[in-house]
Amino acid sequence: MILDITRHKFSEALLTLLFFAVLAVVAVAARYYEPAVDVGACSAPVGHLLCSFRSSHPVWSIVLFAVIYIYAVLRLSRATVRVDLYSQSTLAAISLSAATLFGSVVSSNYPLLIVVALLIAEAFGRLLYCFGPSVRAHYLFTAMLAFEAMPLVDSALIPLSVVIPIAVILLRLTFREMALTLLGSVLPTFIYCYAMWLAHGSFYDSFLSIWNVYPVVLPDLESYLTPARLVFVGIVVFLQLAIMLIYLTSRVTVTRPTRDMWRVLMISMVVLIASVALSGALIHSLVVAIVLLVAVMLPLLLERANSVQALLIYLLLVLASLAVVI
Repeated sequence: MILDITRHKFSEALLTLLFFAVLAVVAVAARYYEPAVDVGACSAPVGHLLCSFRSSHPVWSIVLFAVIYIYAVLRLSRATVRVDLYSQSTLAAISLSAATLFGSVVSSNYPLLIVVALLIAEAFGRLLYCFGPSVRAHYLFTAMLAFEAMPLVDSALIPLSVVIPIAVILLRLTFREMALTLLGSVLPTFIYCYAMWLAHGSFYDSFLSIWNVYPVVLPDLESYLTPARLVFVGIVVFLQLAIMLIYLTSRVTVTRPTRDMWRVLMISMVVLIASVALSGALIHSLVVAIVLLVAVMLPLLLERANSVQALLIYLLLVLASLAVVI
């Protein structure tokens, strides 16, 4: 049964993903086809380019939005299955990610937000593979690349890009893994600054331009945080509190690698909530990051609920997400 979230077959999970992806495309095409975002307000370098691209190529922006939406959900959800993140095998993360992403990225600034979702999916989807007896170097390195690319898209994600590499170094203490983490952490910023220097700009000023815009609140924040979206975010936060309570009061797993995965996820959530406090606003990108991580962790709550409770939680999340576009 497609509503039995914890026992979804892949076909049912994929159908749910396609439903939300198509609905998201229809929503952004109907509401936000005409560019309405002030390009100058997107102060992060790549964020500025995304706003410009949306203004110049609205059709391609929507096409890429659809492709990235589907890929990001599958990329992140696949990792949760491959690393046995939950005590029971489940594909629930696909449907949960699809639903929560819909409630967070359908807005006038959708190109930037879907790229943030892509970076979150790549960063955590790759990082989850790095906790085990041996670490595949390319997963650790590329995960750090994704984390450190985030400030280039939106400066609100700077705290996450700083804290997670430090947490990984503390959890993975070999010299080789520390070197990979540090290299991946500095490379995106170095490439950007070097490119600006080649374009006759200042290497140092380019570096400062990434950090000096934090925290930034985009002008369309008020239109983004509609009453329906605030209710949706409130439900997501409430579910996260329940997840944290379960995590702190019960043993999630007996294996150290999976415990380390959960530690990183929980640290990330704390950092994101602290970022909201530092910025003084519930910034778009932070909402996307928070809801995706909650979708990854929510099966922990659902597998401890009975079938009726799990169904009610899922329906509540889906209805709250759909209400955002009404």
